[in-house]
Amino acid sequence: MKEYYYLNDRKEQEGPVAGEDLPRYGVGRSTLVWAEGMAQWTPAGNVPELAPLFQSQNGGTPPPPPAGGSAEEKPDNLLVWSILATVLCCLPLGIVAIVYSAKVDTLWTQGRYEESREAASKAKTFCLISLGLGIVSAILGFIFGFFSALM
Repeated sequence: MKEYYYLNDRKEQEGPVAGEDLPRYGVGRSTLVWAEGMAQWTPAGNVPELAPLFQSQNGGTPPPPPAGGSAEEKPDNLLVWSILATVLCCLPLGIVAIVYSAKVDTLWTQGRYEESREAASKAKTFCLISLGLGIVSAILGFIFGFFSALM
């Protein structure tokens, strides 16, 4: 099997690596690869020689990678914001945000891009609701504390 270059998670070129060893380097079905003789960067699952390596999963100087590395960019998982929302604002909604945040990367790696985007969107929504409730609670606490001090 020939040697391939691949783009890692940061869209940096790695390789060359023997084709059969690509899965050990974290290369998945949707990872862009290139080998001498190929016209452009192609998802590993679409390369006939490599396709059997990824069925169990749901040279020369290579050309420059496509702009942005791929047509789709992984959404931010918002995990840090979800944790902060849990600790500082609203515990129950923050926990829900953490659950959705944790799903983003897993779904993306499985090639379930739309579900990954939905999970990121829900995590953002729950973070914002948690933040809003935290702010309202702080304002109400201040008002009640102020009036109780006057009486």
